[in-house]
Amino acid sequence: MSTKIMLKSSDGKSFEIDEDVARKSIAINHMVEDGCATDVIPLRNVTSKILKIVIDYCEKHVKSKEEEDLKEWDADFMKTIETTILFDVMMAANYLNIQSLLDLTCKTVSDLLQADLLSGKTPDEIRAHFNIENDLTAEEVAKIREENQWAFQ
Repeated sequence: MSTKIMLKSSDGKSFEIDEDVARKSIAINHMVEDGCATDVIPLRNVTSKILKIVIDYCEKHVKSKEEEDLKEWDADFMKTIETTILFDVMMAANYLNIQSLLDLTCKTVSDLLQADLLSGKTPDEIRAHFNIENDLTAEEVAKIREENQWAFQ
């Protein structure tokens, strides 16, 4: 019988998952190794909707060891994720330190940026598409433009 780990999302939903699935996250793995995972692990930066996606990914990657099967599954899996939450999945993968999921989401975003879907879009339109908040001030934007004039010619 596998040991269970309880994860609690930022919106209060709890997920009981197998320890080996939870350990796909380097952050959670360290908590388990350090004895900090005896009760519930709160994930204050991950909503239940995103955590469910992350858990599904980790479960598949623990259960299947066939590289080709996983590549095909990963491609299909990314197609099921709405582009408006793809950035949130990427942030969760980064927060939880799940490198393979982070790499996969980054590649998916890159593919979308190169595809006709986002071709010719302004930075504001791309941010809106991925539901990314622009947290730069006008002064910061001006400084970036000044330091990188070559990119705006």
